[in-house]
Amino acid sequence: MKRFVITLLILFAAKFAFAESLLIEGFEYGNHNGETPVGWDVANETWLCGYLEQDHNRIPHSGNWYAYTNSTESWMFMPQYMSSQLKYRFSLWAISDGDFQLEMWAGHEANPNAMTQLLLNEIVSSGSYEKFSAYIEELTSDFEYFGIHAVSSYGDYVLTIDDVIVDMVGKYDIAVDPTSYYTIAAPGSQVEFTCLFLNLGYEPSGVRITCISEYFTDVHLYKDGVACTNFHVEPDESVEFTGVATFTSNIATGDIGWVDILFTLDCDCATAMFTLWATASCETTDELSINTTSIYPNPSTGMLTIEGTGIMTITNAVGQEVLKKEIIDKETVTLEKGVYFVKINETTKKVIIQ
Repeated sequence: MKRFVITLLILFAAKFAFAESLLIEGFEYGNHNGETPVGWDVANETWLCGYLEQDHNRIPHSGNWYAYTNSTESWMFMPQYMSSQLKYRFSLWAISDGDFQLEMWAGHEANPNAMTQLLLNEIVSSGSYEKFSAYIEELTSDFEYFGIHAVSSYGDYVLTIDDVIVDMVGKYDIAVDPTSYYTIAAPGSQVEFTCLFLNLGYEPSGVRITCISEYFTDVHLYKDGVACTNFHVEPDESVEFTGVATFTSNIATGDIGWVDILFTLDCDCATAMFTLWATASCETTDELSINTTSIYPNPSTGMLTIEGTGIMTITNAVGQEVLKKEIIDKETVTLEKGVYFVKINETTKKVIIQ
């Protein structure tokens, strides 16, 4: 009877909410440095909260807390009732200084053997913070627990997660695909970048653009050559942006700066973000432009066009090399369904073949 009442309440709420958050875990509140996350059942204290001396562990949005692990295998569980009659989106932000396999599960008890439905399965590699999400149209049963599982084949690296969200939704997600997330620039110089915004199923909506940085000023994005801080997007539409930003002049040579480009739907039911990183250098040449590598379309149904010059290496989600060759200007490749990482020189991009 209790479960039936809970299901009715959830169904009632879903009728009046486009995306109803059941869990929003930013780890900012109630936690203490070096202790297990509050509210989570953590096996062997392998997930901890707080600040760890890792350069990449700046959180994606705001605050100073996150969960991290450097264990070979880590599990943590949250009590979370989910009905098989509803649709859900599961998302989080993650970053690592080495490859971690990151999974989200649904189960009936707070232990690995009781986790029966895999919700998300991704490889988190070194780089900038990245949002990972999965849309589940059908749960195999009603579930009482939500689990996060991390596996490293090395054990020396650190995986950091933040902003874990479980939503009841009717649509999928939004995403932003930058041409690159790293460049080298002289202090005080202007940096150019490009990105592609993707609306993966949401109804027509307005989108706000917010730029956050301590290291860049005069950050502007342009749509069709016109400065843009908000825009309208249709379902399954992609919008291409060019951007410029001025690197702070008081940064020391060798130091790294960043700027977050955050896209938010007007309904506040979805966000997408990428971080542009820049190393301060006294050398500036055209070769340092971050626009040297372009991969499209992404996601793709199988065929990718890759523009760039250098040694191209494509690996799959488990790190196996699929293709390696030298390209000049442009190359077209065909891949099977899955997640891949395309590396040209020092630039690595994740691509999805649907």
